[in-house]
Amino acid sequence: MLIIHEHGQPTPIQWSTGMDKPHAPIWVDLLDPSDDERRCAADITGLRVPERSDVVNLALSSRIRTDDDAMYLSIPYFADTADGHTPGPVGLVVTGRVLMTLRFSDSPAFRLASESCAQHRWESSADVLATLIEAIVNLAARRMEDVSAELKKLSDRIFTPERLGTPILRGCMLEVGRLEGLQARNRSSMLGVQRIVSFVRAKKPDWMSDDVEVRLRVVDHDLRTLDEFDDQLTNKLQFLLDAALGFISTDQNHVMKVLTVTSVATIPPVILAGIWGMNFKDMPELDLPYAYPIALGIILLSMVLPVLFFKWRGWWSGD
Repeated sequence: MLIIHEHGQPTPIQWSTGMDKPHAPIWVDLLDPSDDERRCAADITGLRVPERSDVVNLALSSRIRTDDDAMYLSIPYFADTADGHTPGPVGLVVTGRVLMTLRFSDSPAFRLASESCAQHRWESSADVLATLIEAIVNLAARRMEDVSAELKKLSDRIFTPERLGTPILRGCMLEVGRLEGLQARNRSSMLGVQRIVSFVRAKKPDWMSDDVEVRLRVVDHDLRTLDEFDDQLTNKLQFLLDAALGFISTDQNHVMKVLTVTSVATIPPVILAGIWGMNFKDMPELDLPYAYPIALGIILLSMVLPVLFFKWRGWWSGD
């Protein structure tokens, strides 16, 4: 798909074979393009359209570089949705007159930036670049707020006066893992955006206005704030994971304590039964009246006394 924004036009056009070339393109957006769309974009902008292998390169010199008047920027790992779609790379080529973007999956941030054209008429390609980066950062902040809200709910589930069983705590651990996965996607995407913003601000080409530079400075500050927020969320996730593991260990210790008390309480009757079960000829207890019920009563008492002792010491309950 090839989406073209022109100077002064509130809505973009979707290019198809046979259409005339736009007169003043300001943003050329390629979404998983075909060969014809690539050729058209190159013809419209006069720029080389990067290949997918170019934008997924992890070398910093390959992700961010300049070529004559054009800046080639890329985010190898970009994911701006929480629906589990596969992250994909994003490439950007920006000059003084046009911004060209290359992506391989739908993006809410790109849609948001495109829709903002109706309210804010772009003056330059740098203006479009700033709008796109602002949209990406704003949506990332919203996703981080959603993760924070879910962490609050998860914390309330884990830290409850009621005893939670191991299956429930395991579910909480799985939820921690899911939230950590979402935050890791945000973290990787924002890292790429932060490098782009730092690079563009450091280069500050002549065609970038002071207004755009101020906007990028604000975005850079927002990214640093989100980085601190990410540290807080990461620490909270680790804390909840440790808490869930601790409660599981406590629950298992309680089970082992019950088994230990039970085994200790059954030792005296086993000894008594072993003694009275020996086949000696002279055993006075066997000739006593009511010897059998007395033996059963003593065995039962030998079981009750250890249990009462453990309860008196507070070893039977209290977890």
